[in-house]
Amino acid sequence: MLLSSNGGNVNSRALRTFVAATLAIAVAAIALGCRGRGPTREAEVRFEGFVRSEKRTQVAFLINGPASDWGYNYAHNEGRLFVQRALADRVRTGVVENVPETADAERVMERLIHAGVQVIVATSFGYQDASVAIAQRHPAVRVLQAWGFKRAANLGSYSAKMYEVWYLMGIVAGRMTKTNKLGIVAAHPIPPMKWQINAYVLGARSVNPKATATVSFINHWFDPVLSSQATEALINQGHDIIIGVLDNSVAVAQTTERLGAWLIGHNADLSQFAPTRQLVGTRWLWGKLYEDELRAMLDGSWRGGSDRQGGLREGYVGMTGFSPAVPAAVQQEVMAGRERIASGRLAVYAGPIRDNQGAERVPAGKTLSHDEIMAIDWLVEGVRG
Repeated sequence: MLLSSNGGNVNSRALRTFVAATLAIAVAAIALGCRGRGPTREAEVRFEGFVRSEKRTQVAFLINGPASDWGYNYAHNEGRLFVQRALADRVRTGVVENVPETADAERVMERLIHAGVQVIVATSFGYQDASVAIAQRHPAVRVLQAWGFKRAANLGSYSAKMYEVWYLMGIVAGRMTKTNKLGIVAAHPIPPMKWQINAYVLGARSVNPKATATVSFINHWFDPVLSSQATEALINQGHDIIIGVLDNSVAVAQTTERLGAWLIGHNADLSQFAPTRQLVGTRWLWGKLYEDELRAMLDGSWRGGSDRQGGLREGYVGMTGFSPAVPAAVQQEVMAGRERIASGRLAVYAGPIRDNQGAERVPAGKTLSHDEIMAIDWLVEGVRG
């Protein structure tokens, strides 16, 4: 308490004068500080590692699971890391994990833009509505939507021709199966699963017409318990080569290792999970595609409203190394097929092709376009499921 010289309370007028003067000094100091630090405070806006003060182009990748899943999300993050290394002096990238395919995705995108992000890469089809809304509200922001079909001046889509690699995987399976029964654990009975399954079976039957395949749909993108159970059931039914067309096939790999069936991996190299049973595997090589897109943005040649697509020729998809268990002759046959596909001399979906109900889906002399392949909602001859 303030005291007067005679030990009593200072009068109320003096107290008010003292408080007012103190507040005035404080307010002035704050005002001066804010004025001097205004740009810095704005630059300090941060979200998920992005900051407005960054001078390089900031690129945010959204994935719907963890980057460590050794599956679809892992492959996209590997692509991000590739392009970060390739363009380190010009871009700054980051990944936002476990973003749900709901309205939350749009809210995450808004916060990223507020933190200075100029390019958003939506790696899952389920983000498409959010991507469209963000592109409409933020015309200066560029958005890349995986597997999308809605486009705008600042919204492009992209996809990769994994069916080319699956055809090659089928050649390995067709040559190496002893029972002529191939097992497939897949997520959902939808086009993105079916065009991969079909390509695999077409490749297998191109070298072994007796080969058939059984598909077990688990109706989940990632469920290790269901994946393991489906794999075990297929092996018990005599299927000696197993694939998993899932976001994450680690449980499939581990089950084949445990039960002694052969594995053809998917999304990434799964040999650490099936060290004695993986024959070979598919790989998404998103890094090259991302580099091509970002270089075009940086040099001013990028145009929205387009769809970037590519396969073996462009280096957007690939395969792992072969296991020593794959005979040299089979390896050579696969690599010859790879060269024929990359050069355009072999098309995976060239007619005649029938579905598993006997109906002709692709007549002789016709080859399906990439967009037509993306819409496939049927299974080829030789597939049960």
